[in-house]
Amino acid sequence: MQLSNNPTTCHGSEGSITFSGLVPNTTYQVMYLENNVQKGPVTLLTDGTGQLVIPNLTMGAYRNFTFIGGGTTLSYVAGTPLSDPILPPPVFSFSSIIICLGDPAPALPATSNNGYTGSWSPAVIDPNQSGTYTFTPSISCADPVTITVTVIQKQPVTFPFGPGLVLCGTGAVPILTNTSNEGVTGTWNPAVIDPTHSGTYVFTPTVPPPGCLTGTIFTLVVNPPIMPTFSFPGSESICTGGSVPTLPNQSQNGITGNWIPAVVDPNNSGTYTFTPDPGQCALPATYTLTVKPIIPPVFSSFPNSKDTICDGDPAPVLPAASDIGQTGTWTPAVVSNTKSGTYVFTSTSDPCAPPTTVTITVKPILTPEFTFSTSQSVCINVNPPVLPGVSTNGVNGTWSPAVVDNQNTGMYTFTPATGQCAVDAMLNYEVNPIPSIINLNLKNQDTVTDGDVLPYYDFPVDIPVTGINWTNNNTAIGLQASGAGTVPSFTATNMTNDPITGTVTAIPYVNGCMGAAQSYKIIVKPRFKDIYVPNVFSPDGKGDPRNEVFKVYGNYIATLELHIFNQWGQKMITITDPNQGWDGRFKGSPQPVGVYVYVLKATTTDGRTLSMKGSITLVR
Repeated sequence: MQLSNNPTTCHGSEGSITFSGLVPNTTYQVMYLENNVQKGPVTLLTDGTGQLVIPNLTMGAYRNFTFIGGGTTLSYVAGTPLSDPILPPPVFSFSSIIICLGDPAPALPATSNNGYTGSWSPAVIDPNQSGTYTFTPSISCADPVTITVTVIQKQPVTFPFGPGLVLCGTGAVPILTNTSNEGVTGTWNPAVIDPTHSGTYVFTPTVPPPGCLTGTIFTLVVNPPIMPTFSFPGSESICTGGSVPTLPNQSQNGITGNWIPAVVDPNNSGTYTFTPDPGQCALPATYTLTVKPIIPPVFSSFPNSKDTICDGDPAPVLPAASDIGQTGTWTPAVVSNTKSGTYVFTSTSDPCAPPTTVTITVKPILTPEFTFSTSQSVCINVNPPVLPGVSTNGVNGTWSPAVVDNQNTGMYTFTPATGQCAVDAMLNYEVNPIPSIINLNLKNQDTVTDGDVLPYYDFPVDIPVTGINWTNNNTAIGLQASGAGTVPSFTATNMTNDPITGTVTAIPYVNGCMGAAQSYKIIVKPRFKDIYVPNVFSPDGKGDPRNEVFKVYGNYIATLELHIFNQWGQKMITITDPNQGWDGRFKGSPQPVGVYVYVLKATTTDGRTLSMKGSITLVR
């Protein structure tokens, strides 16, 4: 068995373990494990009772003891712990600390009242927040000690009138007393409250107040009254029945309240009052509506908003103001006197006046029209037109003279009645006499021969005429079928073997008034139809010019082919122009006198073909 004794000092070696039942007064070699470390052997002697004491042991765990002595070996495997003594905890003059927020914090002592040195965690007190602080002794046999530090918020002293006041515009303010509800005395700065301005008033205690009390402040807020604002103006004018706003129960800047009246009447002027709900620093607001009547502009100078003028007449001036004085502008600004148009008046002085439209009709200037031509040339005694009082295009008026005279030329004037866009019309009525040809019986008949030239002929008339139309019933005589005025000079023709006749009929006229027709005859006798070939010619330039050349004669030669040869058969010339002859030369040299032979082939205008041969004698 064993008995242990702990050390009596912290970290001391006063501990021991005593074993019994060994051989008394016997020396043993002792071995054991101390904290799992082999110790020994140590030599120890049992006492007279057989007890053996292992001395000078420190705190630790001891086991596996072996005892060798007296000829025997004994073992004891059980463990025996030894502990240091438990010391009293550190003691301080405080177990907890209370400080006011922001006050200086006390220093934590490095040595306890009962002599322990050690360290604190945290090492320094934070004066701004509560916390715990632990002291750990340097010696491990004494336990750590924790204290609580409580940081108390300083509390301002209080007064009966509270910490502040909010005024709307103005109001009653308290008197600043110098003693708080807690009995703390002091002074205010400023000492008197100004009720018209926001401000802060500071109370400073005369001496530091007990506990965590401190001075205080009094805050005065003087709010200016808020004027409610709305999306519409405070006053406006509209035309009767115009658009009006809906009155809301909350302003744009957040003021709630009620309107009286609650709904805007767009037909009557009035004032509407907005009263803010209680508890808001706000003023009443008003909305004033002026309703103006709608009065269309009237212009007495334009009856029924329209007027009519004639093209080119002076245009009316557009008035600058209506009959009741509404001023404004016109679009277009000036009236045209050449074309119809619409003119719009927009008032600038009366916004409720609707635009007014005036139509100016520009009528064209009419020329009166009638069923008869206004310029007539008629024959005497023709039924004249009746002059009407209304033209076919609706113009009323009168004629002067009123009746047409069918015996004499005259001018008749139609004058439109007043108030119409029309000009005078004229009827030029020309009365023409009926002419006649005189002395035509003196030229009853002309007899000529084919090829003769007839001179021109003027028909004698009894009065000046506009003209004479004539006709010829037989153009074979060489005169055209018809003409006007003088019968022209012409060459008479007769391709036959018998005389032919043409009748010329003439009708004189004056501006369409035809005279009596009269006629005369033209008889054209035929000429010899064959061809004549002379048998001698003398190209010496001394005699009859007709004998200077040799040529073929005929009235009706259409084509000609004439060959002339000398007595040796040499061709002197070939002639194809019926009007050409031979002058007795060959290549520019005069040929000798003598007999020459010709060969002739010709066609006539009446279709015959002639072939002839013969001789001619050239003499000089």
